[in-house]
Amino acid sequence: MNTINATDKKPAQSGLFADNSELLRDGERADDLQYKGLRIIQSPSAFCFGTDSILLTHFALPPLLHAKKDARIIDLGSGSGVISLLLAAKTGLSVTGVEIDSEQCERLERTLILNGLVGEQSEKNALDIGKIEVVCADYLSPELSFEHKFDHAVCNPPYFRVGSGGKPKNAGATHERNADILSLAQAARRFVKFGGSFSLCFPAERLSEAFCALSANSLEPKTLRLVRTKAGRKPYLALIRAKHGAKSGLTVENDLIIADESGRYTEEVQRYYNGE
Repeated sequence: MNTINATDKKPAQSGLFADNSELLRDGERADDLQYKGLRIIQSPSAFCFGTDSILLTHFALPPLLHAKKDARIIDLGSGSGVISLLLAAKTGLSVTGVEIDSEQCERLERTLILNGLVGEQSEKNALDIGKIEVVCADYLSPELSFEHKFDHAVCNPPYFRVGSGGKPKNAGATHERNADILSLAQAARRFVKFGGSFSLCFPAERLSEAFCALSANSLEPKTLRLVRTKAGRKPYLALIRAKHGAKSGLTVENDLIIADESGRYTEEVQRYYNGE
């Protein structure tokens, strides 16, 4: 694990795991991800992952499940690390999580220790979980570089406009102070190799902005899935997968419905939370 010196905007529905480990700080909790026994350390005082992160993780999976074993993933603005953890666990691929918040980086490092994903344990774990590297840095910085390009990138970006509400303490994770969609696309292009994929989520009402920014940076949108909270309601989120250097040609998948009329998760979303 190496540390070098940015979402769902709804609360997570993961179960609370009782843990008195010395790895937990005051006010923190270890949430059960319900997959391979993984837990994630989170603090209510920081930005906690939510439904959008879970949806994006599963949307990003298809090309990753068929990737070569030496393929690498970069998680831009990894936050608490939930996407990094789940992608590493579901694909067995190496994941580099880049996060500007040093407290979140340190929290993710403790999460890796909590799950036995450091050192030789990480290399030989029987659960086939890929290695996770924590990089504490601003992914928008032109000074940030790696020895290699990545095969795949994923990002649950801050996508509310500045001044549009939200909690000030978490505004860096939810609002476009610096990481607007064009800057994000420029960063993804730098890190993803030609032919690689980039999966992200973005407000459905701002879909044209996302497509323009991606196409302007040779990241051609190839797959789109809109998300609705319930059937009949307008989409609130767009899940987008782009390919670096691809020709135009978009596949629009069936809309993803989160809950039925009674407010219960649909069968598909419930599978996600059950670790499938």
